Amino acid sequence: MQHLHDDALALLALGEEPTAEETAHLAHCEQCAGEISAYGRVVKAGRSPVEAGSVPPPAVWAGIHEALGLDPSLRRDPLEDQQADRTPRQDTDSSSRPAETAPPVSLADERRKRRGTKWFAAAAAAVVVAGAATWGIVRGFEPQPEVLASVSLEPLPSYSDEGTATVDLLPDGERELVITSSSSDADGYREVWLISPDITSMVSLGEMEGTEARLKIPDGLDLSAYPIVDISDEPHDGNPEHSGKSILRGQLEL
Repeated sequence: MQHLHDDALALLALGEEPTAEETAHLAHCEQCAGEISAYGRVVKAGRSPVEAGSVPPPAVWAGIHEALGLDPSLRRDPLEDQQADRTPRQDTDSSSRPAETAPPVSLADERRKRRGTKWFAAAAAAVVVAGAATWGIVRGFEPQPEVLASVSLEPLPSYSDEGTATVDLLPDGERELVITSSSSDADGYREVWLISPDITSMVSLGEMEGTEARLKIPDGLDLSAYPIVDISDEPHDGNPEHSGKSILRGQLEL
């Protein structure tokens, strides 16, 4: 099977409508669907509001200033909280010093210089503001996880939910199961399990609150021995065993 190109996966994660061919492919390709899900989490993080007051350090503006070869008068970082006081300071000792006579200047030249300086300042400020937004987003990014496996979760009889399960390998080497579901309804509470193919052994990963959960996979657990992902409806009876009432289920292809 030929998979979708990375560019197509990225565009779909950004919200572009898939073509008929892409829709048909994604309906049967869990790998591409899992990669879109992973890209989607990056997009979600990038579109999250940036913290108030999150601005690049002065070194960023210094680099922009040097790269653009801007006038020395624009060296000051325009995003600093404190703006320079434009009011000339009165020198308390000025009366005791002789006044210095400034050389005459051309008013036309001065006007041209001021217009040029203002244009540069406006352009440079636009550059650094755009850079600040990018800085805030990039700073919020972390190294992206590697998708090890992904599967669509199918509803069991009497349920109509839909869901996905993705196994991510995190940058620190930990494995994480990312679960999504179209609903969070349950008579009790939802619990996520990994189950053996013969349904004789299972491991609980924890409760699922809401429609998405990220649960750590225990170190050393062989996923090929527990490839079935199961979401159950558990009563509040203190019994740690599976209730036998499954809502969604799917088997990872490892």
